[in-house]
Amino acid sequence: MKININTNINSNLKDDEIEIIINASNNSEYLNKIIQNIQSISDNIDTIVGSKDNSLSILNVQDIICFYSREQNNYCKTKNGEFRIKKKLYELEESLPQKSFIRISNSCIANVNHIESFDLSKIGNIIIKFVDGSSEYVSKRKISSIMKFLRERGN
Repeated sequence: MKININTNINSNLKDDEIEIIINASNNSEYLNKIIQNIQSISDNIDTIVGSKDNSLSILNVQDIICFYSREQNNYCKTKNGEFRIKKKLYELEESLPQKSFIRISNSCIANVNHIESFDLSKIGNIIIKFVDGSSEYVSKRKISSIMKFLRERGN
């Protein structure tokens, strides 16, 4: 497969706008993968607003260890503490970079870049240990997706 990339700077577009035109001889699985990758880049969020001690902070998503729910509220955990967020976990799951974040339970989405280890010592359970010393259990429903993730990362 040969791919040609042409870049054209268009001053009529807004600063945060990019227009992509794809020309192909036919619709193929390879073409669909390219489109999905482009869409995943454009759908991803880079920052999120969190509140802590009556102040708002703009947090870089890559600095977040995990997102979780507790007592009807949603939070994110960073090295600088926990912040309350307004977004729902299902909304975050759709917009976070899929290569960096994985849903480990109904109440937690983990950043794989901040995972220190996977503890498989308890039969039937997986405990994720984060770099900050905290840990979260993987729900039984998510074990197969975590194992698939580990197999893919191992290759």
